[in-house]
Amino acid sequence: MPERVLSNGRKAAKPVRPEKPYPDYPLTPHASGKWCKKVRGKLHYFGTWDDPNGALSEWLAAEPHIRATGEKESDNTESDIRYLCNSFLDSKEQQRDGGDLSPRAYSDYKKACDRIVDHFGKSRLLSTIDAPDFQRLRACFPKTWGSTTINNNIANISAVFNYAYEIGAVDRPVRKGPNFKRMSKKRQRLERAKKPPKTFTATELHQLIDAADFQMKAMILLGINAGYGNADCGRLLIPMIDFERSWLEGLREKTAIERAAWLWPETVDALKFAIENKHAHAPPSLAENVFVTLRRQSWFKENGKANPISASFRKLCQKVGVHAEGKGFYALRHVFETEAGNSKDQIAVNYVMGHTDDTMAAVYREGIDPKRVIAVCSHVREWWLAGKPLE
Repeated sequence: MPERVLSNGRKAAKPVRPEKPYPDYPLTPHASGKWCKKVRGKLHYFGTWDDPNGALSEWLAAEPHIRATGEKESDNTESDIRYLCNSFLDSKEQQRDGGDLSPRAYSDYKKACDRIVDHFGKSRLLSTIDAPDFQRLRACFPKTWGSTTINNNIANISAVFNYAYEIGAVDRPVRKGPNFKRMSKKRQRLERAKKPPKTFTATELHQLIDAADFQMKAMILLGINAGYGNADCGRLLIPMIDFERSWLEGLREKTAIERAAWLWPETVDALKFAIENKHAHAPPSLAENVFVTLRRQSWFKENGKANPISASFRKLCQKVGVHAEGKGFYALRHVFETEAGNSKDQIAVNYVMGHTDDTMAAVYREGIDPKRVIAVCSHVREWWLAGKPLE
């Protein structure tokens, strides 16, 4: 069950799960306050903790149908927000554990369920929810949210309620109304036009690199040399680097798209130094990571609860005097894409960036000449070197 937050901002204490009434009792207490039974890898809920006999009766009545079909017979009058969120998160947990969903995406869905519970209440019946409820929910979104955050929340919340119809918790799709939709691309473009460009000048990049510690220096160079973002740097493994060829390759985890980059001499030297001086005594799970924090942890948190690279880069920008709201470490990918695009080989740029290509040409393209990748990376290096401050 999503954690509830009290008015003072503190999380409410979790109730203590009861013991089974007797050893052979077939049901298990679930955090939602109900008894549950897993069949074919899926949890089914019955009764409440304070009524184990009633829950057992429900299970015995439903057991033949569940074992035959893998599903509980639909009883829409009993389907509430608590049941929907628990069932949805159980499904997403299976996807996460099976490798089909990233921990960060699961965390975002968990936050969506928390928001749903806070707004509707855990006991609200799904059959009573309609368009006006979503209009009020949309009005409760913080005014500080930008279009991207709004769209992500609408998409995740919609996914939860779409799931209700998919599992038969409601007889018809939940009507969310005309106002609970993603913001238009025009609105997003207008919003972006009001913000400063997410890029750095070559001179600013030299200033940042000169002031950075050895790990952040290598990360910045990866950003402008290979279009690497926060997660890419945090997950980078030593075997992915071919120092003899000055070559970096592997799948971009976000898109599962093959990517590669030719490494500048400056990037190669920075990576070698970072590896040779990596903080010792890191756990075995990080033995092959290029970067390890001073606390012997990963620079990228899969659960999305922290972003050490962003925090360190922000401090560096403030120190150098180039900090601007909305212009973080990920802006380095914007720098590479912008300057590499001037090489007039967008296919090679996309390959380095790890972008998806849904064109028919991509279906037939079986590879790319490494010389094109070298040319693109070299083009960006020439731009960067030209901005080096005069001594």
